[in-house]
Amino acid sequence: MRVLVGYGESVITPPLPGIMAGYDKRKSLAKGVHDELYVKCLVFKEEEMFVLFSLDLLGVDSKFVDEVKKQIKSLENVPTEYILVCATHTHSGPSEIFWGKDNFNPEYWNFVVSQCKNSFEEAINDLRESTLWYGEKEIYGIGSKRNVWSTERGEEGIKCKFFKVRRGKDEIAIVNFPCHPTVLDESNLYYSKDLVQGLKVELEENKIEKFIFVNGAAGDISTRFYKKESTFEEAERLGRILGKEILGERSQMREVKICGSRWAKEVEFLLKYKKNLSKEEKECKKAEILQILAQINDKRARRDLESALIVLERSDRDFSKIPEVIKRGEDFLKKIKISLWKMGDIVFVGLPFEIYYDTGLKIEKMVKEKYEKAVVLVLGYCGGYEGYIPPSENFSRISYEVIASPFEEDAEEKMLEALRKELD
Repeated sequence: MRVLVGYGESVITPPLPGIMAGYDKRKSLAKGVHDELYVKCLVFKEEEMFVLFSLDLLGVDSKFVDEVKKQIKSLENVPTEYILVCATHTHSGPSEIFWGKDNFNPEYWNFVVSQCKNSFEEAINDLRESTLWYGEKEIYGIGSKRNVWSTERGEEGIKCKFFKVRRGKDEIAIVNFPCHPTVLDESNLYYSKDLVQGLKVELEENKIEKFIFVNGAAGDISTRFYKKESTFEEAERLGRILGKEILGERSQMREVKICGSRWAKEVEFLLKYKKNLSKEEKECKKAEILQILAQINDKRARRDLESALIVLERSDRDFSKIPEVIKRGEDFLKKIKISLWKMGDIVFVGLPFEIYYDTGLKIEKMVKEKYEKAVVLVLGYCGGYEGYIPPSENFSRISYEVIASPFEEDAEEKMLEALRKELD
């Protein structure tokens, strides 16, 4: 049976001025566009159809994902579990996309949904017989664990997984690299894909004009210890490094099958929200953080803890405003959906969280115990945007991710348990 692959893209850059996402410190509105933001769509079709979206946004919440799936079903009879909607997690995109937030912009929200629909229609019209080739490489000099101080770090690589879709003379690149694309900081007031723009430039200069970037287990991975400054030039430099590393592996890539065993599932489970801290508890946490900061001189190492202080200044979480929240006694819970795809030799795991890099490795190992020869892609910021899930053992350490996590410390354990049961 032949496999067809189609590609589509549409611009989703919002009008100016606009509220930007990603940094509590940034109060000013966007004043320009450095590079356009996109939604990109890939369609894989054998007998059934698998649809993958990636948007240049901080995240996509469950309300948005549900509406995109509804619109796709109005065009083609695609089961909802066969549709994945992800975000690249740029911190230089708009904030107005999140349902229930004070700055929610329904007009822009509807525009982005319509552009997802348009990119899907373009991908359907672009379907062509294809083969898929796979490569992977440890990438150095771009990202690292951001809450491990530089004095504790050795040189470390972050695994990048990538594909080329061959369609005659035409080619589509798929890049799965777990890293916060945060070369640009809160001083930036221009919409941008950040380092993903540098990747785009490098690929296009090598005649690859169609590509889709999907982020991974990037919860604790960023460019913090490798970026020289927070500029567009530096974002391009790091993005180009990633592009060059991928292009350098082209001769080593191997063909993988995306036909044969193909299915999609959604794994559902409940997670309990942490209770809001009292005023006294917040002050205690602040004092503890300030005490640690007094011992650190490295500006980059300090940033994680300074961000944790800002989180403690946020308003208490209003559980009544969380879509589809479940109340049990004094507790509030959220039903979580994790997406599983199997397309021949490839398994996709789509997670609506910011999970740690090591958690991603645990998931990959778990899947490979079931499907030994599978290529496993862990997709973060996928199917929703529910926040951080640090590993349980990390909750004893003060960090931005632990303070910002909305869930109890057993969240990683419950997530892995739900996946393990489905794979068994």
